[in-house]
Amino acid sequence: MPCQHVSMPGGGTAIVCTSRTRQRCACGRPATLLCDWTVERQRSGTCDKPLCRTCSTSPAPDKDLCAAHATEFTRWAAARAAKPPVEGLLL
Repeated sequence: MPCQHVSMPGGGTAIVCTSRTRQRCACGRPATLLCDWTVERQRSGTCDKPLCRTCSTSPAPDKDLCAAHATEFTRWAAARAAKPPVEGLLL
């Protein structure tokens, strides 16, 4: 259980203990998101790399990707766009 000394506005101090440390993005900012790229070998089923809003890429609503998987998504989307449409198939 990590604890921190916090300075209070009136000049006093307090000790605040939390159950775990807050996750950080690779850039050092607090992470408020996790990468949603599907990864079969992960127990959760997704990458789950901690991300801040600035470093995440959002290709769809409620989908956030880390830089590595944003690149992978771009490649996947380009390959999909290059394929001719299959007649009679609705996407």
